[in-house]
Amino acid sequence: MTDIGERLRLLRLALDMSVAAQFAAYIGIEPQTYNNWERGRQRPQLDMALLICRRVPGLTLDWIYLGEAAGLPMGLNDKLIEAAASLP
Repeated sequence: MTDIGERLRLLRLALDMSVAAQFAAYIGIEPQTYNNWERGRQRPQLDMALLICRRVPGLTLDWIYLGEAAGLPMGLNDKLIEAAASLP
């Protein structure tokens, strides 16, 4: 589950949201729920993952669950790569 959490953190950073609560508000869920996902304590259920995909244009379930970037738009993929490069 931590891989999913790491990808969600990367997505949040790619969208210039430095605080998890910002992203939780953006997708319309409780901050604690999002924190549990990002920390790998729980995995987002399919309906919640679809909600994230609806809020982030071009995001795919394949990327959230499997890390497959092939279906992502180039702009989003570039932002994710930049965010990954900025991590310590």
